[in-house]
Amino acid sequence: MKTDDLIAALSADTMAEAAPEQRVLPWLLPAVLVSLAGLLLTLGARPDLAQALTSFVPAMRHVLTLSLFGLALAAALSMTRPDGRARLWPLALVAAVALALLIWAYASTPADGRMMALQGKSYNICIITIPILSILPVAALFMALRSGATTAPTLAGALIGLAGGGAGAAVYAIHCVESSPMFYVTWYGLAIFAVSAISAVIGRRILRW
Repeated sequence: MKTDDLIAALSADTMAEAAPEQRVLPWLLPAVLVSLAGLLLTLGARPDLAQALTSFVPAMRHVLTLSLFGLALAAALSMTRPDGRARLWPLALVAAVALALLIWAYASTPADGRMMALQGKSYNICIITIPILSILPVAALFMALRSGATTAPTLAGALIGLAGGGAGAAVYAIHCVESSPMFYVTWYGLAIFAVSAISAVIGRRILRW
């Protein structure tokens, strides 16, 4: 073997593994696309999706879930280094906006219509489907970020769950026909919280440095 070839081989052997930030997209994008395809092939998109996206209250489902996804992902990525510190206040801001929408919807809905606004016609489908749609995004994020060196694996796992849950909820919102914030803040929120809680337990075990 020539000297140059030997040096190249040694360099390849010692080359550092790609940083978690560089590994996210190749894992996450296919996972989200598969979840989206699964939704469209089974439940389908709501027929008036384009109109719903131009109306403030229904569109906020997409704004909140996508914001949660992006902010939680950024926070999770920041924790892949031992000295990393997650910025949680943007997530608190998303929660505050969601809570404000919930309070507004409660106050503006007649008393005899509040239970219907809360339950809608599909709360049972929502609470089950969002976690299912979150499985692949959450798994993809764990695969991408497990090579990191977080010193807070439980929190990192919870943030992965928030990001994956936000992605799953954003996909489900394409189908969901319930427009009241009483519905989507409550049931989307509970489903995402469940995904985050489970992911926190998983993160404690597999993200430990």
